[in-house]
Amino acid sequence: MSASPSSEPTYEARLEAVLESVSEAFYALDADWRYVVFNRAAEEYFGVARAAMLGRTLWEVFPQGLGTPFEAFCRAAMNEGKATTFETSSALRPDRVVELRIVPMRGGGLAITLSDITERKSADARQRMLVNELNHRVKNSLATVQAIAAQSLRGPQVSPDARERFMARLFALARANDVLVAETWLGASLGSVAAEMAGPHGDGERFTIGGPEVHLAPQTATAMALGLHELATNAAKYGALSTPQGRVSLTWVVDGEGAARRLRLTWRETNGPPVGKPGPPGFGSRLIERGLASELKANVRLDFAPDGVVFKLTAPLGDGVTEA
Repeated sequence: MSASPSSEPTYEARLEAVLESVSEAFYALDADWRYVVFNRAAEEYFGVARAAMLGRTLWEVFPQGLGTPFEAFCRAAMNEGKATTFETSSALRPDRVVELRIVPMRGGGLAITLSDITERKSADARQRMLVNELNHRVKNSLATVQAIAAQSLRGPQVSPDARERFMARLFALARANDVLVAETWLGASLGSVAAEMAGPHGDGERFTIGGPEVHLAPQTATAMALGLHELATNAAKYGALSTPQGRVSLTWVVDGEGAARRLRLTWRETNGPPVGKPGPPGFGSRLIERGLASELKANVRLDFAPDGVVFKLTAPLGDGVTEA
């Protein structure tokens, strides 16, 4: 009995089916710049049948591409094996924006994918406009709160120290907002937040800041900024930053495996005046110990050691804290 021919599709048939199913225009060129693949989406985008393209050269069909960045990227991919992705105006419709991916193929030739990203670019522009409006409104709101606070806290019934602390906290909130604005409210790096809070208290000679890239969600970044502000303010008033030789080290690491990965942050003051026994917890201490613990689901410890304040925080990685 003779074996019946296999009904399994060939590799070429599978590849053709895949290329026909994708929504992006795709074509491939051989080492002589001739079209060897031209999928259905490419037919629709360019308005030309596949049969009219196969076997022709790219520069015969698209002579206006000569002398443009497109030619340079194609030749770099063909001759040097450099893949490139870039955005440009559509050659067929200048009002449309396309993304081109040019990839060298094994054995010679190029694979080129073209995607119309006009709607995505428009959506990005609208999002930037909304974020800018949000930033403007937040800045106006903070300025209004600062003005109200300055007026409300006047008079002998409010101590200068209380007024100064409250206004400083508002300014710290504004600086946290500036960090978030720079990242379009997608969050902020821990390093950026730490540098912003340390800035008003001295240069790099007073602070040592370092650790791996860690990303904080917006609300977490704000909580971290306010907590670090309280530590820096206390250090400037009573601790290491109140003396010329005092120093602060703010460092962090990420360790553990899988679900057990943790951020471990340490604030350590040295060369400052002797630390006395702390009084009853104030707002700042509660913000540091309770606010950060709650927001980051963290274990925190504020130790008033005789040779310098030490603050330690251990938080799980999750929605609020992630590795960058």
